[in-house]
Amino acid sequence: MAFVAAISTALSLAAIPTHTPPLPTADFGVDARPRAAGSPEILYINFDGGVLHAGCGNQAHYNCSTLAGLFDGYVGPFPGNETQRIGILQATRKAVADFGIRVVVERPADDVDYTMVMYGNLGAQSFAGIAPYIDCEDAHANDTSFTAAFDTSNTGATVILQEAAHTWGLEHVDAEFDILNPFKSAGLTQRFQDECYRIVSNTDLQPTPGSCNQVHTKFCETGYQNSWREMHYLFGAASPDTTPPKLEIIAPLDEESFVLPTKVPLLGDIEDDLDPQFYHFAIYQGEKLLFENDDIKLDLLLDDPPEGEYTLRVVVSDAAGNEGEDKVSFTILPAGSELPAPDAVNFDDSEDGCSLASPPGSSPAPMGVTGLMLLLARRRRRRP
Repeated sequence: MAFVAAISTALSLAAIPTHTPPLPTADFGVDARPRAAGSPEILYINFDGGVLHAGCGNQAHYNCSTLAGLFDGYVGPFPGNETQRIGILQATRKAVADFGIRVVVERPADDVDYTMVMYGNLGAQSFAGIAPYIDCEDAHANDTSFTAAFDTSNTGATVILQEAAHTWGLEHVDAEFDILNPFKSAGLTQRFQDECYRIVSNTDLQPTPGSCNQVHTKFCETGYQNSWREMHYLFGAASPDTTPPKLEIIAPLDEESFVLPTKVPLLGDIEDDLDPQFYHFAIYQGEKLLFENDDIKLDLLLDDPPEGEYTLRVVVSDAAGNEGEDKVSFTILPAGSELPAPDAVNFDDSEDGCSLASPPGSSPAPMGVTGLMLLLARRRRRRP
């Protein structure tokens, strides 16, 4: 029997389902492994969907699920856009910011244990999310649960974490503001609460003694659960993000020249341990701030910048305030100018092999940048 989470929203969605079956516990079979209390966890949100396999237990690495038949063996990808995905990801990270949980959207390596939530098109179902069981003390590695494709970050993150929490051993509680409450209303922010609340067995909020009292009673009386304390006990405190993002500007090319009128792309690749996320970009000419914005990547246009020579410094900051930067130099020439000839390659027969040399006069004379004003516009996304 699977455990389902109900959800109600102000968006004319009815409460679904009206009844939740009694909560089953995991069958501790040969795949159960002891968990060291306070061990960090990886939560993988799978927005891409996939084919599910039955008969191989619950094994996230291979999309094995005891619930495969419920979805006819397939979960469709999340139909929303990239910005919505990142919003849901960041809301989930924010909700677990107190704990040693790393939330990612790229599938971890095969030799790494992780919890997976498949977030996408579940077909015609009567529930918002579902987990295979409640796994007391997170004894089974690599469990998979499922969440319907809500496009709002608040609702999406809450249902993701409720289903994942069931596979970590947390049960429903009768507390409106706790993530483990079986109902979710639009506009209501729910968190893991540091208070003991009554454990309930279904959406009728019927009290139950609880199934995982080996953990519950560490912090509360029997029949009650403190979700914040249990999460901290299982995964430990959060490790601060101290890794700065690395930015590489890929356009324009360094020392490239353009003739007015022109649109100069300002594009960059980011390497970061918590990518993707929303970054803050600040663009400088010398010490003068020209432009700043928040986005998931550096993807801008310089629209007819005044003629002159430029050296732009782009500083990128992640959500934790870690900074990285890169520079690029380029030249804007007046209308009607000819672009400089490309660098020539001179070959010789010396023992040192080939040598490179620029033709004389290929570099334009310096131009002033007093009164510089850049008009920047977002480029159209090149990926969904």
